[in-house]
Amino acid sequence: MKTIVGVLAFLVTACSLHAQVPVKMDLMQILEKVPPPPANAREAYAKLTCDESSGILKCTASKFFVAVDAALKDFEQALKAQPKGANAPLPPGVSPEMAKKSQDPEMKKKMKGMSKEEKMKMAMEMMGSAPATPVLEVDPPPVRSALDEWQKVYNGLQTEIQRSMAEQQEELKVGQADTKAHDDIDAWEKAEIDKLPQISSGEMSAPDPAKVKAVQLKAADKHIAFADTRLGRIRQSWSESLKRTKTRWTSFHEKLVAADYASASKNFSTLKTLSDGQLMMLNEITSLVQHSRAAYENWGRWLAVRKRIEQQ
Repeated sequence: MKTIVGVLAFLVTACSLHAQVPVKMDLMQILEKVPPPPANAREAYAKLTCDESSGILKCTASKFFVAVDAALKDFEQALKAQPKGANAPLPPGVSPEMAKKSQDPEMKKKMKGMSKEEKMKMAMEMMGSAPATPVLEVDPPPVRSALDEWQKVYNGLQTEIQRSMAEQQEELKVGQADTKAHDDIDAWEKAEIDKLPQISSGEMSAPDPAKVKAVQLKAADKHIAFADTRLGRIRQSWSESLKRTKTRWTSFHEKLVAADYASASKNFSTLKTLSDGQLMMLNEITSLVQHSRAAYENWGRWLAVRKRIEQQ
């Protein structure tokens, strides 16, 4: 039954881009390239490139993140370059003939319209016409050691998922509080400008532009001060996440490297399991990059806003 399930799983995913073998790239080196969030808004702004030619102020930290972005892109390209379909490592019960057949365009089209029961029937028919399933080879000790480390990581995933869900809920609350804080500053700015005496010019009247500018600069300073407070907390939270990532993945990564990324294994399940573990590690690194980049771009832009006011 397990072999039939393996064949069915292969048929379902034969058209996908899931990697089946670990990528021979050092993810820990990529992790070391990730810039931590800035300590304050001024530091964040110093790493930004801002443009207002479109009429909207846009700030990006892409130049500052160029090294880690390039490393992640190299990993993704290596991932896409892996053999797919008939050329990929095959699970027990899947012969090269089956793999080749599954890549036929007409077969792919046919499978998309099949129900689960119809796919199961096809898997059983393929099993009936396939040669006997070979006995799985025993993985070399270094590969088994990497699998053991992955199991340790896997055993802690439920706790990590629960912690991550609680963290996401907290981030949502903090995001709402951030929005309110900035809205309150904007409301203060409007109220202060409304208090300014009007200066008449013909039939028109408006507050003194110099005094309006002074209020706007004070409001910008309030936004910047709030940004500095938030960045201190963001930096601390990010550092804690970085520490958890290193604690969770360092030993697994070291064992995977020591096993030469399981290159000596001929077992589909081993390669797929270790590849999935590596991809989970990659996802955590990518998340750290995204959170750090957002800290630069979301909070550093308040300095850009202030400079725009100064130039008016």
